[in-house]
Amino acid sequence: MNNYLKVEKSFGYVGCLPLGKELIINLQNNKLYIYNLDIQKVFISNKVYKKYLKLLKLVNFYLDSEDDTGTAYQEALNEIERFRQLVKNKYRAYLLDNVLKEMSLGLVCKVNETKRRLMILNIKSYNYINENKHSK
Repeated sequence: MNNYLKVEKSFGYVGCLPLGKELIINLQNNKLYIYNLDIQKVFISNKVYKKYLKLLKLVNFYLDSEDDTGTAYQEALNEIERFRQLVKNKYRAYLLDNVLKEMSLGLVCKVNETKRRLMILNIKSYNYINENKHSK
């Protein structure tokens, strides 16, 4: 893995460096290369948090859809699992603890809500099938 982070110029950093730490910044082709791990964590946490907010919007869209088959709910669960795997495999070492905890709690709530709606949908379809069997 690279020991530097390539960042667009539009990003900003608010904070101070610990004593004795060096900050090496390279500017090439309007890109900033940051070699300090503490600052990398802040940038990556912000980047992943923006992806998390987009995921929440997408999951809310799926949950708001009136789908009788449950495919939207399954797709929401798939998107959440895809994001979890991305964070676990690629970004976990760089995320700040408070950001990681906030994202995991939010995702657990969305997963539980989606599974609850899927169960209700399955119960409704099961009852509908049983009513049709008894009516014949």
